[in-house]
Amino acid sequence: MPDQPTSRAARRERTRAAILDAARQEFARRGYQKATIRAVAERAGCDPSLVMQHFGGKQELFRAAVDLDLDVAVASAGPVEGQHVRVLRAVFEHMDRRPEVTAATLRSMLTHDESAEEALKLFNLSEMHKNAAEPLPDDDLAALRGRLVGALTLGTAVARYVLKFSAVDQASIDQLVTCLAPALDALQPVRKQTGDEGGC
Repeated sequence: MPDQPTSRAARRERTRAAILDAARQEFARRGYQKATIRAVAERAGCDPSLVMQHFGGKQELFRAAVDLDLDVAVASAGPVEGQHVRVLRAVFEHMDRRPEVTAATLRSMLTHDESAEEALKLFNLSEMHKNAAEPLPDDDLAALRGRLVGALTLGTAVARYVLKFSAVDQASIDQLVTCLAPALDALQPVRKQTGDEGGC
C-alpha cells in the first residue's frame, strides 16, 4: 500500500510518545532508582523490548523523558533591574506547562547523580547574567547570589511539583512571583557608591 511507510512511521511515533509519557509518570512517581523498563512498558501498553528499541536503555530513556529545556534567554536578555523576577516567571510558566516532566526531573534528582547535576545546571541562574543588556557589578558574591536565587527557585519548584504543598501547589504564578520577589530583590547586586560597605 502506498501509505504504508507513512502509517508505519506514524505508529512508531505514537509508540515512542506513549513510552515517553509512561516514563515521565514512572520517574515522577518512583524516581530514577525504582522506575523500571518493565513498568514503563506496562504503563505504555507495549513490550519492554520496544522501550529498549526506541531508547536503548533506562539512562537514555531518562534523559529523553526529563528534558525540561528551561530556555530563559528572552527573559534574561533585558536590563539587570528586575531580571531575577522576569526569569522566575518564565521558569514557572514553562514548568507549569510540563508538570509531569518537571516532577520526574525533580524527584529523580534526589536519588540520581546525573539528574541532580542537570537540575543544578537548570537552576544555576547566575548564568543568565551573561545575556543581560547591562553587566552586573563584578564582586566576590556574584556567584553566591546566583546560586541562592537558583536554590530559592528550585526549593519552590520541589514544593510545588513534587511535595505538592497545598498553598504552593494551588498558587498562581502571579502569587508565587509576588511572594518571592522581595527575596529575589534582596539578592540583586548592589552598585557600590563611595563609602558603601559591600554586603549581600
